[in-house]
Amino acid sequence: MEHEMKHAPGALRLAVCFARQRVEGNRWISHRWALVGLSLDDAPPPDDAQRVVVGGLSLSLHGDEAEGYLMNVAADEPSLFLMIRPADDAVPDGPPTVAAVSANFYEASRWMDAGESVERLPLPAGWAGAIEAFARSNYAPPHKKRGKRYAKTGDHRDRPGH
Repeated sequence: MEHEMKHAPGALRLAVCFARQRVEGNRWISHRWALVGLSLDDAPPPDDAQRVVVGGLSLSLHGDEAEGYLMNVAADEPSLFLMIRPADDAVPDGPPTVAAVSANFYEASRWMDAGESVERLPLPAGWAGAIEAFARSNYAPPHKKRGKRYAKTGDHRDRPGH
């Protein structure tokens, strides 16, 4: 069940930049694409042969993920997590695609547990505070579970071995 978001900011628009880096001494690959930057809007600069900007990305915050956001902003270096997938078969040498973006530490962990490739970038200035404020306004501590209750025997007799 999804909880209602309190004070939810709109989706934060962003673009990421991949740089094509030459790989020396490897007979199977000649280059690799490295995640090198982040732009805080949806209007990427023009691409060139060595750099590709992937725009149209957004980060949306969800109230039921507050605990994961708090875990992230409490870290030494709060991060933005990106699920990265290889280039599609139509352009085999092309840059990878960004399948999802999150600021939830637990969601990034689930992606990795599922075998996805996850990259991280430091959160831009000011984002950690906004994400923390949103998370604190939506955080609900887990409900305490009741202890297990066991049925009584009903005969109230002491029996050896029971």
